[in-house]
Amino acid sequence: MTTYDGTEVDVEHVKPLSNGGARFDVEHPDGRRWQLDVSRTGESEIVTSWRDGQLVDLDIPDWLDDLLAQLARRS
Repeated sequence: MTTYDGTEVDVEHVKPLSNGGARFDVEHPDGRRWQLDVSRTGESEIVTSWRDGQLVDLDIPDWLDDLLAQLARRS
């Protein structure tokens, strides 16, 4: 998928969730990576996040929040 500034990010569907949502892995070329649960309504929750392979607490940037909402609408 493409961010606002044209950056291509990798988005992979990991598995469906029992509540009807889905888990996704998202990787940005700058080394940030998130595993997120997304509900049917587009609400997202970080399961785990990394920067350059190290576990870190990352926020969900606006561009990622918008991409996740798009994914929820497609479901």
